[in-house]
Amino acid sequence: MFGLKNRQGAQGGDLERRVAALEEAVQENRALNVRLAELTDVVSELLLPVAARDEKRLEELLGKYRGDFS
Repeated sequence: MFGLKNRQGAQGGDLERRVAALEEAVQENRALNVRLAELTDVVSELLLPVAARDEKRLEELLGKYRGDFS
């Protein structure tokens, strides 16, 4: 079932291509998760009451966010 023939059978390097595609998808998901975490930080800062808000940190986060899209 898991012998050499099944790994390299009629499909040749299909397994290698599939693994490479999956690894690429994993990297893309990691990048999206980082982006989501950054946006969550921005939203969290924006939702804090003005008295508790760190304006300097908020400006840094917004600047980074805006820089990514310009």
